[in-house]
Amino acid sequence: MPKPRQLFHETEAPPPVPQAAQIATVPVAAPARPKRQVEEKREPLQVRWPAADVKALKRAALEADQTASDFMLACFHASMKNGG
Repeated sequence: MPKPRQLFHETEAPPPVPQAAQIATVPVAAPARPKRQVEEKREPLQVRWPAADVKALKRAALEADQTASDFMLACFHASMKNGG
């Protein structure tokens, strides 16, 4: 417990406030990351199918009880299994 202190003058400066202990840190370099090449903006692939092919796709998806997107995804996976 600190001992009481007697003030001699009104203008005496207050005692210094102790600073919180600072942990000495060693600067750590960030891990080196490979520099990326400037990526070109990619536009999504847009394919225009003939109307007859679109109609055939929709009929096949309807017969399989799937949406056209799900049917096309299933076809893609099947073709990848069979070696493309």
